Amino acid sequence: MTLLDMETTSPGEDRQLVLAVRHGRGRTGGSTFADYLIQRTRREGREIIVGDGDRRNATLAGFYPPGTEGGAHQPPSDQTPDVKDWIGHLVGKMVEERRSLIFDLGGGDQALAEFCRELSLSEFCASVGVAPLSIYMTGPEVEDFEHIVTIHRSKVFETERSMLVFNESLVRAGKTPQGAFDAIMERPEILELIETGTEIVVMPRIIHIAEVRKAGLGFYEAVEGKPGRDGKPLDPLKRFSIKTWLDRMEGQLSSGKFREWLP
Repeated sequence: MTLLDMETTSPGEDRQLVLAVRHGRGRTGGSTFADYLIQRTRREGREIIVGDGDRRNATLAGFYPPGTEGGAHQPPSDQTPDVKDWIGHLVGKMVEERRSLIFDLGGGDQALAEFCRELSLSEFCASVGVAPLSIYMTGPEVEDFEHIVTIHRSKVFETERSMLVFNESLVRAGKTPQGAFDAIMERPEILELIETGTEIVVMPRIIHIAEVRKAGLGFYEAVEGKPGRDGKPLDPLKRFSIKTWLDRMEGQLSSGKFREWLP
């Protein structure tokens, strides 16, 4: 059974709140993965607050326009004091409204680091019953992975739950995903991450994502044949392609720890 076949859960389901933070360089697919989690969470009948802290490349705010129902929240500027105040505001909103929260900070990682140094965000989450989750995004380039290791070792946002997402869409043209991440898997730092509770997830290449975005559709809407901006649904082959991708993602995230970890 896939998520497309499942009945949505009750919005009142007793489930721990999650504060999910996407880490990693730009262009590693973090916004796509965050968008998938947002759609998945809402499809299952749970609410989630969307925080898009990347003012220069506001991808999530483009998908979820601010000011609309379920829209993304953005800081007033990309200046560190403004971003820190914005982080504090959304964390407070999460607790007061009892809704999970996902941050896609983009270049705002420094603001998060300063915020956490001044107030231990992880300890605060523990005090109010919120489960923090780190989402580390990387392609096959070792430099991207090294950036993740630096963030992890800093322990600024220290979490017992973390995911290392290998994005197959970043595998260079002409190469297959098989073996593309071997150079990273052979690094000793991988064991370091795994020993501290990090789980590895592979995000497959999304072949027709450009068509989904152009149509203004969500992944599940596209598969269900809903009309796009031009009044037409995606053709059957493209719908099948997106459904295959969703099924592969769900196959990794639908059981075990991830059912507990995700918003």
